Amino acid sequence: MSLAIETADTSLEDYLTVALGDDLFGLKVALVHEVLDPPAMTRIPNAPSFAPGLINVRGNVLPLVDLRARFGMARADDTQASRVIVSEVSTAAGETFQVAIKTDAVYEVIHVRDSDVSAMPEYGSRWPSRYLDGVVRQGDRFVVLLDVERLLDDA
Repeated sequence: MSLAIETADTSLEDYLTVALGDDLFGLKVALVHEVLDPPAMTRIPNAPSFAPGLINVRGNVLPLVDLRARFGMARADDTQASRVIVSEVSTAAGETFQVAIKTDAVYEVIHVRDSDVSAMPEYGSRWPSRYLDGVVRQGDRFVVLLDVERLLDDA
């Protein structure tokens, strides 16, 4: 009699799907600490347009990254569905800190197999490839996978 041992599929990664307009993006769940309604923001003079200010999350001051601004999209007012995702990022020196990322909506967690991730096409994509890890098909839609740490480049 043989004993089968189940092992976790290490090629699977969980992503939280978020929306900007009609487009879907994925953030690695391992980097997500919490999802919040958008709190009040304090604008910072001379801050980059994609990181216009700071928010207070339970006494912690976090920089706010507006994904719409980061991707050069038109500004949109907050709606009932707007959310802020608190995520952890690492610096080149290996230090970690938290950042808040503003999105139009948050949907669900999807399970992505490494082999299902494709590189973003060089042509035909309106999203800057330097901020992306790839793209995956989810049902009849595509989910663009974000590299959260590179979103802060040039900040």
